[in-house]
Amino acid sequence: MRERRIQNNRIRRKKELRKNILLFIMTICCVCSLSFSAGSLLSNAEAHNEETAFKFYASVPVETGDTLWSIAETRMDSHYESVEDYIKEICRINALDSEEIQAGRYLVVPYYAVK
Repeated sequence: MRERRIQNNRIRRKKELRKNILLFIMTICCVCSLSFSAGSLLSNAEAHNEETAFKFYASVPVETGDTLWSIAETRMDSHYESVEDYIKEICRINALDSEEIQAGRYLVVPYYAVK
């Protein structure tokens, strides 16, 4: 009878040990997943602090002596890699086949601003 009680106690202790180990592993998993979730929320919050520049368009009158290059040099900002890229976009927006423009007309030009 005494051996049976000792055997039952061993079995009970093994079950409790397994239960405690499983509880420990589940706790570690929950802590890890919560820390990853909190870290991603913090990184998203930091990313939204940056100001976003939006693209706008302006209608510009073409004066005598103006060229696409002169307009691009005065209106272009850092969002374009080169003056050529900016001129290509102006030509595309205004459906221009060449870089020739006429005084008295208007051109639609893009620009970026923080809103």
